[in-house]
Amino acid sequence: MSPLCPFRRLLFLGLALLPLVAIAQEHGIEASRLPGIAVDDAAAKKEGTWSSSRAIRPYVGASYIYSAGGAGQRVEFPVEIPEGGAYQVLAAYTPGNNRSENAVYEIPAANGVQTIVVNQQERPKGPFCFQPLGEFTFEAGLVKITVSAEANKKGVVIADAIQVLTPEAFAAYKDDFEKNSPKLLAALNIDPTKLDPKKPAAKADDKKIEAPPPETPPAFVRKSPIKPHAALSSQQLDELMERYVGGIQTAIVVDDEAFLRRVTLDLIGRQPTMAEMETFLADAHPDKRVGLIEKLLSAPEFGANWANYWSDVISYRTPGPELTFLNYSPFKAWLAEQFNQNKGWDETTYNIVTAIGKVADNPAATYIGFHQGDKSRLASETTRVFLSTQIQCAECHDHKFIDMPQETFHHVAAFFVRVNAKLPWNDSSQIVVSSKPSGEHKMEGRKDEMKPIAFSSREVELGISDLKRRAELAEWIIGPENPWFAKAFVNRVWARMMGRGFCEPVDEIGELGDRVLPEVHTALADHFIANQFDVKDVFRVVALSTAYQREIRDADKGAKKPFAAIPAGRLRGDEVFGSLEAAIALPNFTPPQATATGEFRFPPPPKSTRDLVNEAFGFDPSAEQANVARTMQQAMLLMNNKQIQAQINADPASGTMLSKLIAAEEDDEAAIGKLYQQVLARRATTQEVAIALDHLKTVGNRNAGFEDLLWGMINSAEFLARR
Repeated sequence: MSPLCPFRRLLFLGLALLPLVAIAQEHGIEASRLPGIAVDDAAAKKEGTWSSSRAIRPYVGASYIYSAGGAGQRVEFPVEIPEGGAYQVLAAYTPGNNRSENAVYEIPAANGVQTIVVNQQERPKGPFCFQPLGEFTFEAGLVKITVSAEANKKGVVIADAIQVLTPEAFAAYKDDFEKNSPKLLAALNIDPTKLDPKKPAAKADDKKIEAPPPETPPAFVRKSPIKPHAALSSQQLDELMERYVGGIQTAIVVDDEAFLRRVTLDLIGRQPTMAEMETFLADAHPDKRVGLIEKLLSAPEFGANWANYWSDVISYRTPGPELTFLNYSPFKAWLAEQFNQNKGWDETTYNIVTAIGKVADNPAATYIGFHQGDKSRLASETTRVFLSTQIQCAECHDHKFIDMPQETFHHVAAFFVRVNAKLPWNDSSQIVVSSKPSGEHKMEGRKDEMKPIAFSSREVELGISDLKRRAELAEWIIGPENPWFAKAFVNRVWARMMGRGFCEPVDEIGELGDRVLPEVHTALADHFIANQFDVKDVFRVVALSTAYQREIRDADKGAKKPFAAIPAGRLRGDEVFGSLEAAIALPNFTPPQATATGEFRFPPPPKSTRDLVNEAFGFDPSAEQANVARTMQQAMLLMNNKQIQAQINADPASGTMLSKLIAAEEDDEAAIGKLYQQVLARRATTQEVAIALDHLKTVGNRNAGFEDLLWGMINSAEFLARR
């Protein structure tokens, strides 16, 4: 190899000019400041499915990627070799017991492709997180070094970065690192013992999770709107619907049975019990529907139901971190309390966006913490969840379909640039959300720092603290003059209660959404603002309207006006479980936690019956109803789940609802009628009773016949849908 020119020598021996400690960045090792040529995974070409993680440090760039393996799972790192000759090649990865023992590196050297197999469970032997792969001769030009997970059978293959240096530069690099490694590891906040796979990982506990910083977010203060907003009664809502839809005054209102089931599902997330049905039907008071709605809004189940809904809104788009199972239960309990205490939606949102501290102590920090403090995800999800406005398409380029420059996204991301989230091993309740003391956001391709600016409507100066800038953003989001905040919430309520939203999908109320009845949408949003974002009152106004109490049916063929009819919709997973609980007393059984072993250090949390039902029947609440379909998984769960099958047993010794019902009612026709009330929350028709009696006669075994009837009911489309 010919001697390097002075410029090349400085390039490869850059360590002499730049202290190694400066390479240690807050999130990861900055590739551009490493000696030689360093290519991060962000610049690599990925084939197959690779997930991003920041769970274990040190790593290069913003994160590293990993794959469990399989055909086509490859990452190609492009390396531009300045001149032909011998070079040392290093690969970055973070070690761990869940890593692959046979990560394959393919190096296209001048004498052919060389294959190197690395055990990624072992600590890298080079500087930082780099493992030397050997010395290879390359020709000048582009060389593509590949990390392959195709042959992997166990664990995950990590692909982080590739580094290429001259042998001389590598020797100096390694020597300087060994001299300075204590300072470097301290700068990276690394416990050196954690990098040794022979030593067990320390268990995360309160003592080893950093305490929240002393700074606290500014207290929530509700601001009065600049212009007046009119409240809306249910009668006025009907008048608007009559004007823009028609047929409301002459609409057929559902009977008490159907109204009871629908409003109970919509407000508290389950169908009514037979006792609740009997009480409501026996009530002769003319305003009993008003009383029922108030009773449901006051029930603890109201908060739990809508906490489940909003938790799903967030969780369905939140990727889980590596080796930490996200538990939303504390967040759901906190949200349920906010709803049941009827805290304004503006206050709840403010507390979520500005939350800080440990999730176990402040569940409102779940949203920021579970997104791992990632400024890009927080920018896109905050606008989507709370404003139903999607900006993620503008992260890498100007939006292709609407007038949204790339700067819009990065100005919002600048509000979250100083957020920090520290993840423990395996216990998401111990995630700590804190603030970085400094840092500003830069957009790729621009040298200037991006100011925190919210859609050109709220701008703050560079340099302010994390909590102050998040508070500024939160105040703008919840402000009564914000054109999206109130509309986003009432659109979701309307979609759930009326079969579709004013805007579809419900998380896109901007130019790309399918928008209908803007006058009604605006009036309901104005009502929400006028009543200080009173959550329960939105449900009250809709539920008491004739527009809501109409029968659910398919729209007439050729009908063009939206909401001329209310379409049926699938029940969410929590609603299916709640209805099974009410109908057949389905218990929520949770198996014991699996014991950790040397091979399986982090067994996942056991799944309860509710979890399994949710897994099968749950769906993203932001999805359009037309895209929510029945699946084979749902049918197999109802057919094979042990807890469900146990509740269909008619044997007197089983003690189930079914066994007690048919033991107490010897008359088959009467027993069939009660079973319909218990399971479908309505009385059976004459034809249904006749078919059921004929089936009992055909089977010839009373217990088996009633088991068939019950199984058919809970598998019916009627049981699994709103009506």
